[in-house]
Amino acid sequence: MLVSAIPTLLLRNIVVATDFTPTSELALDYAVAIANHYSSKITLVHAMTALDEAEARRMEASDALVVAETQLRSEAERCEGVECDTRLVKGTALQVVEQILALEDTDLLVVGTHGKKGLRRFLVGSMAEQIFRHVRCPVLVIGPWVRVFADWRPKRILLATDLQSDESKTLDYAIALAAEHNAELSLMHVTAPAAAPFPEDTEVFLRPYFESRLRKLLPYGLEWEQPVDFLVEFGSDPVTETIDALKDRNINLLILSVHPGEPWTTHLHHDAYRMVAESPCPVLVVQRRF
Repeated sequence: MLVSAIPTLLLRNIVVATDFTPTSELALDYAVAIANHYSSKITLVHAMTALDEAEARRMEASDALVVAETQLRSEAERCEGVECDTRLVKGTALQVVEQILALEDTDLLVVGTHGKKGLRRFLVGSMAEQIFRHVRCPVLVIGPWVRVFADWRPKRILLATDLQSDESKTLDYAIALAAEHNAELSLMHVTAPAAAPFPEDTEVFLRPYFESRLRKLLPYGLEWEQPVDFLVEFGSDPVTETIDALKDRNINLLILSVHPGEPWTTHLHHDAYRMVAESPCPVLVVQRRF
């Protein structure tokens, strides 16, 4: 019988993008906790493009640079006990990402979003597509509803899947994290209920069918005794159903996958940003395998 070993995580280099907002500070708190756990190095990055145009007009370019450097050094002081480098870079969002990822192998990118001026401006739209075609590492996103820093070690993990793509890489992260932290792992799929005139088919046929497909995602012969929950929810809005599940089950970490060619196109019907923006817990976004 073939036996699948439990995957393990090795996070040597973590890049944290900051714009000096409270949400970015919270993202850095998570990054420091992760770095302490995995003995990682942090590269703390600020892009001059993060300056608002109005603010830039109020000061000379040289003054803006000095202010940014001072703020970056202040942020770095939060990395007590962790090796931390700082980088102040200029250019478009794509140029910034290319500069940072060219420095060294990046195992994790950590960012915070605080609404329209945060992740949405930086990661959504045509620029997002350019960025995520280059970023091959997973991205941990701390959204505006993650109010306070909690222990990084997640105890309840939810992987949401559309059951239409290769989730093997995403599952590797989910299983590794669950095994390492002895966490509860749930796999969830959201689909539309059975239509009239046979609504009873939802429970009689659809739920068992999708539960079976979720079970088949797990590697055959996985050496892991921790029970896994297989959740099938029915509704017209996958985002709402998933957010409700996060709250009802007090989930500590949501894991999503995105396609390298279509970075925010998931089972969330082109609305992954909404999921990130509304999630009450951190979201780990993983690139799918081709």
